Amino acid sequence: MIAREPPPNFWVKTLLCRTYSKLPLQQKISIPFAFVFLGLWLLGTVSIGYYFLKHLERRQLREVESVAALVVQQFQNKTETLRLNATVTVESANILEGLENAHEISLLQRLLPLKLLLDLDLVQVIDIQGQLLVDLKLNRISHSKINHEVAISQVMSGVSFSTIVDTENKVNPSASVLIATAPIKLHQGIVGGVIIGRIINSKFLSEISQGTNTSIVICKNNKVIASSLPEAEQFSWRPPPETPRNTFSESVIELGDRSYLGKTVSIIEMNQSQLQLVVLSSLHALEKAKQNFLIGLVLFSVVGSVIAILVGYLLSGLMVTRINSVTQATEKLANDNLWVKLPVLYNDELDRLAKAFNRMAKKLKDRDEALKIKVEQLEETLQKLYFTQSQLIQSEKMSGLGQMIAGIAHEFNNPVNFIYANIEPAIHYVDDLLYLLDLYKEEYPNPPASIADTLEDIDFDFLIQDFHDLLTSIKSGAERISSIVRGLRTFSRLDQSGIKLVDVHENLEATLLVVQHRLQDNIQAKTNSTKAIQIIKQYGTLPLVTCDPRELNQVFLNAINNAIDALEELRSDVENSKNPQIVLKTEWCDRSSVKITISDNGCGMSEEVKGKIFDPFFTTKPVGSGTGLGLSINYSIIVDHCRGKLRCHSIPGEGTDLIIELPLEKNVIQNFAL
Repeated sequence: MIAREPPPNFWVKTLLCRTYSKLPLQQKISIPFAFVFLGLWLLGTVSIGYYFLKHLERRQLREVESVAALVVQQFQNKTETLRLNATVTVESANILEGLENAHEISLLQRLLPLKLLLDLDLVQVIDIQGQLLVDLKLNRISHSKINHEVAISQVMSGVSFSTIVDTENKVNPSASVLIATAPIKLHQGIVGGVIIGRIINSKFLSEISQGTNTSIVICKNNKVIASSLPEAEQFSWRPPPETPRNTFSESVIELGDRSYLGKTVSIIEMNQSQLQLVVLSSLHALEKAKQNFLIGLVLFSVVGSVIAILVGYLLSGLMVTRINSVTQATEKLANDNLWVKLPVLYNDELDRLAKAFNRMAKKLKDRDEALKIKVEQLEETLQKLYFTQSQLIQSEKMSGLGQMIAGIAHEFNNPVNFIYANIEPAIHYVDDLLYLLDLYKEEYPNPPASIADTLEDIDFDFLIQDFHDLLTSIKSGAERISSIVRGLRTFSRLDQSGIKLVDVHENLEATLLVVQHRLQDNIQAKTNSTKAIQIIKQYGTLPLVTCDPRELNQVFLNAINNAIDALEELRSDVENSKNPQIVLKTEWCDRSSVKITISDNGCGMSEEVKGKIFDPFFTTKPVGSGTGLGLSINYSIIVDHCRGKLRCHSIPGEGTDLIIELPLEKNVIQNFAL
């Protein structure tokens, strides 16, 4: 039997296995981990590097394409500007006068400043026969023939346009000229035309590419005509193909020892031939970025290798770390950190110790949480007691305010009724007396001199008219006082406690009457250095709602007072053009509820403040200026008592909307619909 020879690498593997088996446990763990981690690290860095370099190339290519589109737009803008300049030139009265006189020197005197002002390289004036009256050219094209016969024929037919034409010159190389034409028209028709132009040279291209950090080259039949990059005329090269999407390699152009990324765009000349506009962007920055990235990638790989070795070595000390973690957890537990928990991963002796430690920590945490819950319950109960006490005090204040208002209204009512009841008879008596005086004048048209003098001294005619106006003014004042008394009685509602059908608009008007003293101050503020608050009413047609009228008045009073407070800063800012306003809007929503919106255009609230406005005792006012109970009481009345909704919408710097929704009874909806 012939023995088979072992594979060539058998002894190497055997030696490695024996050597590995004799290593300490810490090295057994760290060496495989280091090799595996290092391999994955290098693979990842190479993949990321390749993707990043390709990303840089694609981004550079997209930037060049975007700049090319911008350059084409700039070229079109230059073309349109030149055409507009030609139109403005022919509309000049001096040009028209010089053309009528056919005086070349006069035209030159008028066109030379224009040529310098507009930086023109070509200015020509032609008459109706197409003959040149003025021919101003720059030195480069001064002896060149400009192929613009078609342009001349077009301008003589009344067409104003702009295009690119070629020049012919036996001495100097040919050039492309951007020209614009405009016909010269008088009352008898077209009498000539103006042709202006600029040579497409490095200066012109630099103006177009200004601010883009690129260079522009104009080619025709793969020959450079003009360039803002000197190297483009020194080396032989071909523009990249004009396709919608070129690859990066197709767009790279080598000029000497420098590389550029190019984008080609075609421009049509007047003779339908094409000029190639090539936008060149230097790749120096991209190559520098690639170089820096490769250096960083090498450093990153080195750092990764070091990290892999260190991590493998540190993982080998896991056992020591686990023991230290038990010690640290015990110290934290002794320092009242009851949330500490040891991981259980290996189910060995240390893990059994960790499980026992976790059970002990859980029991301590449960007891601590139970105590915290009891403390929170006690604090919540105490907060409710404070809120209930404050709400009772507020209710007593509102009740006292209602009694006081009712008493004032009652005391005002009797004298007002007396005045209002007697003013009508007084007006009738005055009318009767005036009628008697008129009869007297008819019977005795010529009174004695003493009576006539007395009538003139007292201005009898004015006295009669003014006396009647005085009585009418007294009547209006009595009606106003009566309206105020009715509003005060409506707000007090001493005889209407409990749930009833309530007119929302009536309660709003009554509430406005109660805060009238603050609004009066605002009206008087027109003469001071602060602004007045404008009350805007946008009332809709509403059915009656079911609620306690006194509680509804309290809700409206708190909301309107808050709106007035929010406008104080805007009122004092005289330089701000925005006028302070409070908008009261009511509407019938979805045939099942009534929505009342009280809005102001004050300073608004942040999201943090808006989330706390319905909390008891929360206020943004200075100490002593507010209790923080107004909106909390409103929420309790609307949501708990009326089964409605209370929402707030606010934008900082624009204002706040307080939205109240009150449900409607079915029978009320049916009766209102009928």
